[in-house]
Amino acid sequence: MSPLLAICGLSVDAAGARGTPSTPILRDISFGMRPGETVGLLGASGSGKTSLALAVLGLLPPALRAHGAIHFDGHEMLSASRGARRTLRGRRVAMVFQEPLSALNPRMRIGAQVAEVALAHGEHNTQRAARTALDMLARAGLTDAEDQARRLPHELSGGERQRVLLAMAMLLAPALLIADEPTSSLDVTVQAQVLALLRAEQRQHGMALLLVSHDLSVIATTCERTLVLHDGRLVEDVPTRQLIVAPEHPQARALVAAVRRGPPPLEHGT
Repeated sequence: MSPLLAICGLSVDAAGARGTPSTPILRDISFGMRPGETVGLLGASGSGKTSLALAVLGLLPPALRAHGAIHFDGHEMLSASRGARRTLRGRRVAMVFQEPLSALNPRMRIGAQVAEVALAHGEHNTQRAARTALDMLARAGLTDAEDQARRLPHELSGGERQRVLLAMAMLLAPALLIADEPTSSLDVTVQAQVLALLRAEQRQHGMALLLVSHDLSVIATTCERTLVLHDGRLVEDVPTRQLIVAPEHPQARALVAAVRRGPPPLEHGT
């Protein structure tokens, strides 16, 4: 089966001030993903996970420069025009961003923000787009979706805002969904619900999922294969079970050990 996503020798550098060298963010990253595959991207904060995700979508900030090749669904993303990348984003590849409150328009009602995805990709009937948005919000697990659709982002809880981002990303059943720390600010119950939603949508539409996280326990319950980033380098690319049982790189061993130790016990009386 041909890969849906093939990244070859990807490096990302942050431009330095005039006369100073650039700072490497990602260094010679290469991996692929098949249609329908679930892959975890694991690494500590600052390892380059989000930069890698943004590079795939062509959303790196101007100060970051990408080199190498990113082939997605028959398109070379780094050399594609801005218009070509915009056409692919949302329809063929979508992303759930890390901070729901900052990713949503604070002045725009939730239903209109979800409907805007459909309107931006060929739906010309605003009423039909609104109905599609309501259906997706309900599928994403928002109770009383019609009422929630009339609210502004600050009127929702963190878990509800995360579900809105998921609804926007999954509205057009993309071939690849990149979820950047989609459960990091959620309690354990909501976290499990969000991961179950991702798995259900993936099964229904055959969507590939790149789950970005610093939490191995989240990746272990969701992903069949895991990539480990450390200091901008890809240091592991193995089946998740193998990573948990016999990690090779020291950083991978440290991440696995942290999960095995679990959180520190609470002090008496706290």
